[in-house]
Amino acid sequence: MTPHSLSNTLPIYQVDAFTDVLFAGNPAAVVPLVQWLPDDVLQKIAMENNLSETAFFVPCAADDDVDFHIRWFTPTVEVPLCGHATLASAFVIFNHLGFDGEMIRLQSKSGILSAVRDGDAIVLNFPRQPIKPDPIDQKVVDALGGEAPIETFGVVSRDTDIVAIYRDASIVRAMRPDMSALGKLSGRGVIVSAPGDKTGLDMVSRYFLPALGIDEDPVTGYMHCVVAPYWAEKLGQSEVVGYQASARGGVVACKIDGGRVHLKGKVILYLKGEITTPL
Repeated sequence: MTPHSLSNTLPIYQVDAFTDVLFAGNPAAVVPLVQWLPDDVLQKIAMENNLSETAFFVPCAADDDVDFHIRWFTPTVEVPLCGHATLASAFVIFNHLGFDGEMIRLQSKSGILSAVRDGDAIVLNFPRQPIKPDPIDQKVVDALGGEAPIETFGVVSRDTDIVAIYRDASIVRAMRPDMSALGKLSGRGVIVSAPGDKTGLDMVSRYFLPALGIDEDPVTGYMHCVVAPYWAEKLGQSEVVGYQASARGGVVACKIDGGRVHLKGKVILYLKGEITTPL
């Protein structure tokens, strides 16, 4: 593999993740590096890209237990875990950087992750995100549209994440939240989910993050590490398929493996080019 040299230009790839159709799934920017840039530069690049996430990674030493160190930035903050931008990064590493292995090992703020080729798809191995029962404020329910959820939870690893379970997918699909109110009421993100309503779908979900500058994330790997174990337990099965009902939409096949969740999806390249930096 021949990584790009550090200069005033950097390679950039933009891909649509969890889809094999352009202009669907979740777009992510991927910027390979040979060494880390200052954090403020990484944040400014992500802000300029103005996508839900930009992924940056650097190669690790040959004798390390991992191949790359990866980080993810929204337009406003760094996040500890991101599925679609990891899927996008693995696609770039496998298909554009000359990586000849079948598994990529990635060091991250959420521990070691992996990505494995599976035909024309890629399977991520991510940590399960436990939830605990937690009531939510009526003002949050009102900001979501007023329909009362049947269960509510908090994500243990992210105390400000809210999970609201609804009785019917039509409620989730039709939801039009008051993003201004929601961003002020919830410190981070709000996940809404319901049973699947079409053949082959076990769950339908959405993810709102106006507090982080993202009104709605199109397709979210992290979110499925939250909802997939819940629905797998409800349905008594280890494998579930989720649909994220954003305007772009995307399908995520999930397998629960103890404390891990395997997320399977496809990726399609939208663009590749160069960006300039002030360095």
